[in-house]
Amino acid sequence: MGTILTLIVVFGRIGLGAFGGGLAMIPFFHHELVILNGWLTEAEFGEVISLAQMTPGPIAINAATFVGYRVAGIAGSVAATAAVVGAPLLVLASILWLFSRTRGKTKAVVDHVQTALRPAVAGLLLVALWTLARPLLGDPGLWILLAGCVLLSRIRILAAYPQLLILAAALAGLLFLRP
Repeated sequence: MGTILTLIVVFGRIGLGAFGGGLAMIPFFHHELVILNGWLTEAEFGEVISLAQMTPGPIAINAATFVGYRVAGIAGSVAATAAVVGAPLLVLASILWLFSRTRGKTKAVVDHVQTALRPAVAGLLLVALWTLARPLLGDPGLWILLAGCVLLSRIRILAAYPQLLILAAALAGLLFLRP
């Protein structure tokens, strides 16, 4: 039962740091899953994030479900998913309850909070970019694939249907980046 409780605490913390959405949460995921708990290696982390982005649904829920299952089976999957959703939901419900008790300046307070969070979210997105790009540094093949994806993303059909670009990148990886 200790593992389940650890999953709840870890994914609850990740969920509470969810300002800016799924991509902004990547640094939290990396810190908790790779550095602090050692549940994933650097390579596995990249794979989990890639799979979480490719599958339908929010990145945080997909990643929590996968890692929870890997760490503690179905019970871990349910616990991690519930924690990553439940923790921020409880905070949001508490804030809404608090705002419902105030009068007049609620909108101004919310606007100020949102404005103050923008630089933090931008910083988290930059850290997420660095976290995902760091494994590319030593592999020229991945840089070529990245450049190709950026160029191909300018094609209208691929811009409209990014799933095609993801499929093309996966096929290119299978064909050209074999170990």
